[in-house]
Amino acid sequence: MRARAITVLTILAAALTTSPGTASATAPEPVPATAPASSASVPDADALQEALDGLTAAGAPAALAEVRAGDRVWSGASGVRDIRTGRAARPGDRHRIASVTKAMVATVVLQLVDEGRLSLGDPLEKHLPGLLPSTEAVTVGRLLDHTSGIPDYFGPLYPTGSDAEMERNRFRRLTPRELVGLAAGEPRKPVGGFDYSNTNYVLLGMVVEEVTGRPVGEELARRVFRPARMRHTSYPVRSPLVAGPHVRGYRQDERGRLVDTTVYTPSVWGAAAGVVSTTGDVNRFFRALSDGTLLSPARLADMRTLDGPGDFYGLGVMGGGDLCPAEPGDLLWGNMGNGFGYRTQSWSSPDGSRQVTFAWTLTVPGVTGPPEVEKAAHEFLVTAVGATCES
Repeated sequence: MRARAITVLTILAAALTTSPGTASATAPEPVPATAPASSASVPDADALQEALDGLTAAGAPAALAEVRAGDRVWSGASGVRDIRTGRAARPGDRHRIASVTKAMVATVVLQLVDEGRLSLGDPLEKHLPGLLPSTEAVTVGRLLDHTSGIPDYFGPLYPTGSDAEMERNRFRRLTPRELVGLAAGEPRKPVGGFDYSNTNYVLLGMVVEEVTGRPVGEELARRVFRPARMRHTSYPVRSPLVAGPHVRGYRQDERGRLVDTTVYTPSVWGAAAGVVSTTGDVNRFFRALSDGTLLSPARLADMRTLDGPGDFYGLGVMGGGDLCPAEPGDLLWGNMGNGFGYRTQSWSSPDGSRQVTFAWTLTVPGVTGPPEVEKAAHEFLVTAVGATCES
């Protein structure tokens, strides 16, 4: 889940987030893909399905996608929900979206800024006094763009990303304050330099709760999920299960075996990465960002400003190059998630008219992999973005 820089080229580079580890190398043979939900509505539907099948052929148990070009939509699935049952994946299946959550939490924070209840320049100390030592220079804005210098709690929680650490924490219940406490024991980085840290967004969730007096999950539902019509999206707090029809997530263990990581405590993710959603709902979210449903033009501009040391990362969103920008220099906007057993990418044109969201159910310990799956993910991304371009 620690982000790596996106190189802005003529196409969106397939940079991928990192994580203490999840994935699988010995995936089953891919099964025939389920029929796309709307196979003729977006150009190159056959090419899209073939590219999505490439992810399962490369080893991912399942892959899901929704591609939008204006009112035309293609949604598809490949592989299986569960490698034990062999039941086919469906386009609307739910999955953990990991760090794509950050864009949603950032949206809530920016709404509070619009309401005058927060400022990007507010010191963390103003809202959470005494929680961390020496945070006078840490502001709400620096939490949003990962320039706070506050360490990532994943370091002490999963120091090696080993199988034993994964299992030890599987059902562990940790409060946001405890996660921040883990980070507090790690060396601090200088304020102002880009250093991706999940702790930043756990802290933002705590700020939201302090300012509103309500749990961050309730604020997400009230301010984001319902207005954006994300009917299949949730923010689990206690249950380690994924509710509703879903694909199971798999991590490759140290022996190369697939370990089912679907059932896992949500408390290790929290406001940094805890949302469960679908590819269609994630597209609805980013479209609602662009059309004014969720943010004012001023706050959306703040979110998409790339002028800091992490010049690919704004306030909860990333920017990357486009195959067919409407205007020279236009970027695609979105985010990427790398959880335990689940990977997600979502990218939209500035006006939200062209969108690609896809996910797959294979992760490995460490940064990225397996290489064949990474290559297939990049190929799907290029194919999908290309399919949204006007002919």
